Amino acid sequence: MKQDLDTAISDAFAYGFPLYEVARPRYRDMTGWMEQPRLAPNTICHDRRLADNQCRWITTPNNDTLYSRAWLDLSGGPVQVAVDALPPDRYWSIAFMDAFTNNFALLGQHLDAPGPVVVTLAGPDDHAKPIAGRVIRAPGNDVWLLARWIVNGEDDLAAAHAMQECLSVTPCKPVRSPVVEPTDSMDPANFLAVVAEQLERNPPPAEDASMLSRIAAVGMVPGACDPWTSLPDATRRAWQSGIAAAHSRIRSAFISRRRKVRGWWVLDDLEDADARYEWRAALALAGLGALPPAEATYIGRTTDDDGQLLHGSNNYCLTIPRQGIPAEAFWSLSLYEPTPDGRRFFVENPINRYSIGDRTAQLHHEPDNSLRIYIQHRMPEEPTRRANWLPAPTGLFQLSLRAYRPRRELQAFEVPLPILSFE
Repeated sequence: MKQDLDTAISDAFAYGFPLYEVARPRYRDMTGWMEQPRLAPNTICHDRRLADNQCRWITTPNNDTLYSRAWLDLSGGPVQVAVDALPPDRYWSIAFMDAFTNNFALLGQHLDAPGPVVVTLAGPDDHAKPIAGRVIRAPGNDVWLLARWIVNGEDDLAAAHAMQECLSVTPCKPVRSPVVEPTDSMDPANFLAVVAEQLERNPPPAEDASMLSRIAAVGMVPGACDPWTSLPDATRRAWQSGIAAAHSRIRSAFISRRRKVRGWWVLDDLEDADARYEWRAALALAGLGALPPAEATYIGRTTDDDGQLLHGSNNYCLTIPRQGIPAEAFWSLSLYEPTPDGRRFFVENPINRYSIGDRTAQLHHEPDNSLRIYIQHRMPEEPTRRANWLPAPTGLFQLSLRAYRPRRELQAFEVPLPILSFE
């Protein structure tokens, strides 16, 4: 039946989309793009500048930390990751994400500071082998290492660079890089080919067996060689007519699967397996590389209290309560411009400000110690307001509040949240 075919295609797209989204930046890094040098597997790339409106390699970047990244390939054997001793008062974290976008391990200030830290990552072929020292058994052969190093403004970059240099990766031997280039997730032939390669390199978990059996008939088969041409004509036509709706489904899931708390969208864990696949795809689209909840709380704002989308034609004031945002490390508020396909990036502005937080210099606080952040397109005339200005574009925008190492009361949303009003 056509309805069953359409459902299978929609499920296959939701299941495979996170794998595709991880493959995109990996392939770009390994082949070189936007004048960046090629990044071989099991080597480190350090971003030396804070992310700005030109940063497009990852959706929803932060402007609070420098990134370091490496694409670990464990198919050639275990890989050692080491971090030399770091300053105990500076935030850092290193997340290990599998090809399905699951954060399966984390190093950082909370657990490991001040270091040093030495861990060995072992892939599926080495799970049964004894390995000395601290070992992380990775679920698949492909691991995205994404490190964050705190930066307290442009004058603090040298200290962050010194932290980056404390990270090293030692592979066992050369490995084979992926060969299928992710060109367009809306092209079903390319989508299926990329996901097939990803699934071959990274065995799906046992609990995914039921889903995989349902979507195999529409071409989602681990290691399949050119799965598109092997499909019946009717199935190819169904992919071509249904992939736009499948993409729209995961875009809308980011809205429908969230919970609203006092005007802010918050994220909850989902227990239903099918919902989990859809939600995982939505997060890969809107916030690829996000940290796990214990390390960072993310809450978002897309509308005012009347349900109208936030727009640069309006002037807003966001009031941070005098208690502040309860975070052991730090917090920041970032502003993004959404793209038609659901990704989010910083907005070009005359003062090169992309976030405001508890480390932003020379902010004006109210007598009761609350903080009023002015969000608008035009620069405020009053000096105290100009000091607290977060520039907005002329059109739609969204807000994201991050709290690193959030306290329990914030994770449970049992504290006052920032209040948004019109100016």
